[in-house]
Amino acid sequence: MKLTNNTSIFIICLLMVGCGGGSDDSSTPDPAVAVVEEPVVAVVEPPVVTNIVEPDPNAIYDSTAELIVSRKFLLKPEYALAVSYKNDGDRNAYLSICTDFTDGEEGIKVNYNSCLLRTSIESDYAGTLTVANDKNRLVMAIWYFDDMKNPRYEIWENDLNAKGVRTFDVN
Repeated sequence: MKLTNNTSIFIICLLMVGCGGGSDDSSTPDPAVAVVEEPVVAVVEPPVVTNIVEPDPNAIYDSTAELIVSRKFLLKPEYALAVSYKNDGDRNAYLSICTDFTDGEEGIKVNYNSCLLRTSIESDYAGTLTVANDKNRLVMAIWYFDDMKNPRYEIWENDLNAKGVRTFDVN
């Protein structure tokens, strides 16, 4: 037991010496205070473009890096088309607006799998369609229920200079 007491006293003494004590020496300097400076904000003006080059539609380029795009060009995959049909005789009809068709000597042939709109109407129709930018011609096929063998066709062509919502009006 004497050995255990001596060992315990020895370990306690080591711990006290190892931890150390505080010093009353007042000559230690205070820790330095860091000075933070405000960042300087620089205003950068965008460069002024004075030489505007319009694209040449007939130009042949070696790479896409040489392409010049018109300022009017908007990279939008689609456009809005307001469609209206005035049904004069209030005849029941079926409207189809399609993108894939041919207009030849034998008349208009429509691929009805390419239709953006298929609806039956009893009076006038008004609505808005979203059309892909590569579709610049559409056909409206109007099938009257009382004469299904003779549909009426109306062709619409996109005005590439038009801004905003384009219209396809049929009276």
